Amino acid sequence: MVLKVRPKSFGPVFVFFNGGAQLSYAYGDTDDITPHPPHETPVDTMIASLGSCIIRSVEWAAAQRKSQLNPFTVKIVGTKSPELPGRLEKAEITIIGDVVDDEVMATRILKQAKAICTVSNSLNTEVEINIQAA
Repeated sequence: MVLKVRPKSFGPVFVFFNGGAQLSYAYGDTDDITPHPPHETPVDTMIASLGSCIIRSVEWAAAQRKSQLNPFTVKIVGTKSPELPGRLEKAEITIIGDVVDDEVMATRILKQAKAICTVSNSLNTEVEINIQAA
């Protein structure tokens, strides 16, 4: 007998990059920004870590390519697997804003960032990255 669990989403969690070393976070409502990741559930904290890792990886990739970053936001939504064991089946990351002014360079930076993000590479989960204009 295969047990199935109800589909569930986690988030959205938002991570904000403003050009400085400190990241900011919001859970669900982007008007309620804090300097700390959400802790409603361990999964929300985990997807906040995924967003932070993507931002730090974008910073590193942009520096490698000598590109100046613009402020941007990362939105992460996790979808729980409908089958046991309990895990995330998918993590959807949306980059909101223009990471850099050159769209082609932004795509290259994001591809490189996804490849080097330790958190996404450690998950046994499909990780998808999309870009959305601000």
